Amino acid sequence: MTQKNSPKAFTSYAQNFEDVMLWRALKHVPAGVYVDIGAQHPVVDSVSKAFYEQGWRGVHVEPVPYYAELLRQDRPDEVVLQLALSHTAGILDLHVIKDTGLSTGVKAYADVHQAEHGFAYMTVPTPMLPMKTALASLAGRTVHWLKIDVEGLEEEVLRGWDSNILRPWIIVVEATVPMSTELRHEGAERILVEAGYRFAYFDGLNRFYVAEEHANLLPALNVPPNVFDYAELSGLSGTWCNGLIARHREELRASAAQLEAERAERAQFELRARAELRDARTALEDARNRAHEAAMRTVQAEAQATIAEARASFANERARDAEARALQSAATPLRRLASAAMEGRITSGVKRRIKTALRVVAITIGRHPQLKRAATLTLRCVPPLRHRLQAMLAPPPNSAPQSAPERPLPMSPDTALVYRQLHQRQQRSRHA
Repeated sequence: MTQKNSPKAFTSYAQNFEDVMLWRALKHVPAGVYVDIGAQHPVVDSVSKAFYEQGWRGVHVEPVPYYAELLRQDRPDEVVLQLALSHTAGILDLHVIKDTGLSTGVKAYADVHQAEHGFAYMTVPTPMLPMKTALASLAGRTVHWLKIDVEGLEEEVLRGWDSNILRPWIIVVEATVPMSTELRHEGAERILVEAGYRFAYFDGLNRFYVAEEHANLLPALNVPPNVFDYAELSGLSGTWCNGLIARHREELRASAAQLEAERAERAQFELRARAELRDARTALEDARNRAHEAAMRTVQAEAQATIAEARASFANERARDAEARALQSAATPLRRLASAAMEGRITSGVKRRIKTALRVVAITIGRHPQLKRAATLTLRCVPPLRHRLQAMLAPPPNSAPQSAPERPLPMSPDTALVYRQLHQRQQRSRHA
């Protein structure tokens, strides 16, 4: 902590360290109350902002509409009175100088600002009340400090004050002619002294007064702000911090420019990286495609070789089949002849022909009696020949007509050959 007696660090926002002086005298008060007449901005050059951060709350009197609205937004839990204070109620011609704290109810001051400093102003009719009327809600309550900064109307504001009803512990009053070092405080000081207040301190712009019943606070206001106040600057004061703010803004601009340059460089780097990544992906995809195409060509070549090999094998198989069929066709007559020889079909055929010829001779001899007698005498002389011829010319034992064999179904030559051989063997078995 920078404040020995405060749970929070104290940051000064006021233009002339008014808040530092007040805090030195009142930091022992928890959750105090203040009244800021001519409050202007809620942060910049604000006397109350530091106290607000310390948990204090109060009332703001601000006639300029723009600043009154800013106060409401920044301090939603405080009272903001958008009006002017004076010794009587009525309508004040307020000469508003935009974006400054110089707005005033004194036309002469507004004209000087315009003539000497180029500050244009516009006049706005503004409601006006005495302080005792406007702040009636504070009657009988403890107010720890009250500040009056109304650009030349400080005496008129105090003339509308009832010191018996509202007695702030410390009153701070602007004591110079606006935008000059010329003192103008006699009328206001006379009112304060008559009300039982003692002068305590002058900071070159404001005069500090302490109520007699709180004279114990006077020693705290003997010396100006110093390092032993342990206050920190907010950097938002329009007077003391101009140079600091200018340097800070310049640093911000430089930092922003550097940041923008880095951002642009980073953007270029990202673009290059994306382009390189895209090229790498394209190259990888191309390599994959080429590898896939090469693999497909290899597979296709292997498939074609396999097909060619199969075709060659099929052709060889067909050639062997054709050769086998040719050999089979050439060998079939020989096989038939050999089979007939092995089965005795050739000999039986000769025998059948011999028997047929002998029957024809026998029939012919039987038709001629002379030849029949000569043959009979001859065969009687040769009994073996007679018996042999009788056996050969005798009719078969079963001369009954046989039914024609069933015609086999169409079959291949080899199957037909085997079928005939089996059929013939079956016939021979029957004759045996």
